[in-house]
Amino acid sequence: MGTTEVPLARNQELSPLNELDVAGEARLYRTFRHFWHPVIFGHEVTDRPCRVTLLGQDLVVVRLEGEISVFNDLCAHRGTALSLGAVVNDGTALRCAYHGWQYDRDGMCILAPQRPDLSTHLRARIRKHHSVEQFGLVWVCLEDEPRFPLPDFPQFDDEAYTKVFLECEDWACSAPRRTENYCDLGHFAFVHDGYLGDINRPEVPHHEARRTDRCLRMDVETPEPEGAGKYDALGLTGEIVTISKWHVYMPLTVRLDIVLPDDHVYVLFFHPTPVGPRTTRNFTVGACNYGEPEQTRAEIASFQKIVYDQDKPILESQRPEELPEDLSLEMYLKGVDTFHVTYRSWLVELMRELVPEEEPGVAPAAAGGRP
Repeated sequence: MGTTEVPLARNQELSPLNELDVAGEARLYRTFRHFWHPVIFGHEVTDRPCRVTLLGQDLVVVRLEGEISVFNDLCAHRGTALSLGAVVNDGTALRCAYHGWQYDRDGMCILAPQRPDLSTHLRARIRKHHSVEQFGLVWVCLEDEPRFPLPDFPQFDDEAYTKVFLECEDWACSAPRRTENYCDLGHFAFVHDGYLGDINRPEVPHHEARRTDRCLRMDVETPEPEGAGKYDALGLTGEIVTISKWHVYMPLTVRLDIVLPDDHVYVLFFHPTPVGPRTTRNFTVGACNYGEPEQTRAEIASFQKIVYDQDKPILESQRPEELPEDLSLEMYLKGVDTFHVTYRSWLVELMRELVPEEEPGVAPAAAGGRP
């Protein structure tokens, strides 16, 4: 068969900006406002306000009266970034750096220093967002009612597990692309040859993707490459067969439980937070129930750094940058891309539920934008 008889793949006909699907991309991006996203590690929030960006919106994270509060990073007086301010009054108030206005943990202005006589009469309030500190992370939802509760991570509260917080990095890719990458069985042999796969054994083992009420499950029996350095703390040699259990808490969180010989378990809890439509911050907490704590922390951090560095240029090269709403815009192999088809179909369902098509199109905000 000549090449002229085989039609081009549909994505070959699109512009690099995927102009035919801009509305769908914006709609899917807006959907993520209805879910929890980590924005900073809890240990990074001390006695100073911290500025973060979620879905193009600048926020300030602060501890007031010992609890996490998250507000728009915008003083009600003159629009100054509150993240430039300070925590005052024995940790009970956030003070703006410009004119000294103070806000309590509910976002109410309790003092305008230039007119202290108005303190009990001020009707100025800044928006406070839903936030919770869990699994060593500060989670935020920008809408009033999160669609799903926080994901499950039972190993975090289990004292038998050593935990490690991996360094965050921002990648120039969309968040759902990164979630797909985390669960893509077909790329291990090529992108991670010698670490997660073997280029001479590229076949994908049989697997199924199963939906529950809020989680997509996938269990795979996988032969690990010999000598990758991933399980040195166990003293294991030769090829190791593991059971990898993916739990994808919609729409973005991945918990990967890797079951090793003798009931040893290695866990990666991962969430790609959408800083902007094409900027993603990678949050990862690792856990394992074996080895000496300092050694296992070092091994997890070192190994995942290698794997992430291998993935980054691949993800940043993908076009269109965001997942196309139309599943037919990309090609799929039966038995190989099972997860991708199921995951994308569920994303589209959530989008149609939470962002009705008749709603006027909302262009994605640029990362670092003001609320």
